[in-house]
Amino acid sequence: MLVCRSVLLRVSVCRVRTPPRPTCVRMATAAVQTDEEFLATNQSAFMVGATGETGKHILEELTNRKIFQTVTLIGRREVKYDGEKYQSIVQKVVDFDNLDDHAEVFKDHDVGFICLGARAGSAGVTSNLPALRKVDHDYVVKSAELAKLGGCRHLVLLSAMKASKDASHPYSKIKGEVEEEAKALGFDRLSIFQPAVIMVDRKDETRVGEWFLKKALAPVAFFFPTALTVPIATLARAMVNTVLTPKDKDVEVLDNKAIHRMGGKK
Repeated sequence: MLVCRSVLLRVSVCRVRTPPRPTCVRMATAAVQTDEEFLATNQSAFMVGATGETGKHILEELTNRKIFQTVTLIGRREVKYDGEKYQSIVQKVVDFDNLDDHAEVFKDHDVGFICLGARAGSAGVTSNLPALRKVDHDYVVKSAELAKLGGCRHLVLLSAMKASKDASHPYSKIKGEVEEEAKALGFDRLSIFQPAVIMVDRKDETRVGEWFLKKALAPVAFFFPTALTVPIATLARAMVNTVLTPKDKDVEVLDNKAIHRMGGKK
């Protein structure tokens, strides 16, 4: 009897000391906003790189969904957009070699999209490293700096898979350096996207290398859609959807699988 009571006592003590299961934290997470709910917050955005393939698709997402009061496109030249859905678009022409002279265009935006840069598979992307660094690093980092100074709270940055400041490949290294410098700026929220091979359907495809790569990866994209590729429409949708998603931490890095998940949401 004494042994049984001793065992029961130890069990009772163990039960008292067992900590509660931490299940309430995730349940308290804020819900994703709808397009209409976000629009009611009266926010504005800017985009650098709107004439690139990813930028074009992001712009279509933004103009179709109308979640911002205004969207300012910052670029080298004005582009003609026809249609009522583009009425909220404002265009600002800048000299990227002298962006400090255009600091005003980066002011008073709540969200910024930066998708400027060369494609990893582009011909000559590593043959002219000074030119690559100027566009993919200098222009991007300076845009981010001016955006931060102008009051931007959430920066959505397009990077690349395997981006790392310690990478041996120049393209990946430059992308990694940009990521680190963007983190150091201290945005309230920084969303970094690291897509794999971006699948784009070009009507006027003239790059033999890109055409061959796309054909070679087509079976992989079909059987293993999140492994090595991402449709450009999915990437663009993910970059817009992240704005409506509650902040989890100050810096979030979305790899290819996370981009597929985020881009699958309507």
